[in-house]
Amino acid sequence: MQTKRSDKVGDLLKKEISLIISSEIKDPRLQNINITAVKVSDDIGIATVFYTIIGESIQKTQSNIDSKILEKLSGMIRSNLSKKIKIRRIPKIKFRFDESIEYSENIEKLLKNL
Repeated sequence: MQTKRSDKVGDLLKKEISLIISSEIKDPRLQNINITAVKVSDDIGIATVFYTIIGESIQKTQSNIDSKILEKLSGMIRSNLSKKIKIRRIPKIKFRFDESIEYSENIEKLLKNL
């Protein structure tokens, strides 16, 4: 089975965005951010970056604050990506909080209680 170009670009973006956030952005509010996945549209126009917050308790208000910060920094992140990645067009970046980890933890708790 062949992988789609958008999947390959998504994997590359995940790696590079993680590096940019961890090493180039000095905002302490983003120190616990972990990029979990990047989904790129077939035309490589939009990249949805899923992230989670590393820590004991994930609060929705904190994730909303982080999302706003990341959205403001998306232009700078995109600019840095254009210097590091050699593709014709760097996709627009949208950040979404990844609720799948929280969901799986809730299911695990429910299964333990059975």
